[in-house]
Amino acid sequence: MARFLFNIVIVLIFTSCSDIFSTRSPEDPDGTTDNYFNESVLELKTNFKTSLLGLDTYLYESLFLNSINSEFVYKFKSEASDISQPDILFDDWGVEDEKKFINGLKSESFSFSEISLTNEPIDETADSLNLSIDYLMTVTDSSGTREIKGNLIFDLIKLDGHFWYIRTWTDISSVGNISFSKLKEPYAY
Repeated sequence: MARFLFNIVIVLIFTSCSDIFSTRSPEDPDGTTDNYFNESVLELKTNFKTSLLGLDTYLYESLFLNSINSEFVYKFKSEASDISQPDILFDDWGVEDEKKFINGLKSESFSFSEISLTNEPIDETADSLNLSIDYLMTVTDSSGTREIKGNLIFDLIKLDGHFWYIRTWTDISSVGNISFSKLKEPYAY
């Protein structure tokens, strides 16, 4: 009798489910349904690189500390040699400017093809840290292909004990190099 009841329950379960063996419809690749969490500094660095390669505004924005959710405000600073008056130019640069920048690159058919980011080992036990990353990137736009080179210093903060965000980004580039700041310069006006 128990086996008969078991078989009836199984039949009822399978008949009440609709189409359980078919595949679901694929998600829109340009949709913003994914959640990007920077649970480690390595994940934040990977998300930074991925957001640039794909010019993904949502992923890019998720890297920065948003002043709505925190007492801190994200700030960009430039110490690049190829920018005149960087303190004035990037004085009020924040998260909205970062979104304008990445959307502007996307609309201009700009692309990053190779991104090399190197840094020293990091200790993630603290709630904040400075991450120094040497960068070398190949960029292509209507004027051709060129390399940008310098050093990014991310002042990172961990919120809620789990998620890392960029609180301050300082871009440093020596004489003769094209900096990341140079890419941002047209969007600062």
